Amino acid sequence: MNQKSLNWGIGITVVWLAVIVAFWVFGGLQSPASLNELGDFLAGIFAPVAFFWLILGYVQQGQQLEQNSRAIKLQAEALNLQIYEFKKLVAIQDKQNLDIKMSVKPKFVFK
Repeated sequence: MNQKSLNWGIGITVVWLAVIVAFWVFGGLQSPASLNELGDFLAGIFAPVAFFWLILGYVQQGQQLEQNSRAIKLQAEALNLQIYEFKKLVAIQDKQNLDIKMSVKPKFVFK
């Protein structure tokens, strides 16, 4: 996750939990009496936070996939350029080989 998204996520989570604590302290809410009520209370508090982090992760993953796609396209372009350069090198080597063969070939001059 990039630093900006992480900072936003932490900030929103802290604000959400601060709002819940403020409602609990200043709103006159009572503490849960049974374990069932405690579980419902905690699920109500943390479900929106978990869903928010799920969405944040999904967006981050989409950005990374887009970045990877761009990198792969750049690699493909680089490979195509390499192929072009290799073809030029092969043509030059073929010409050099032909020149070498022609220079070694005996030349007869009849007078």
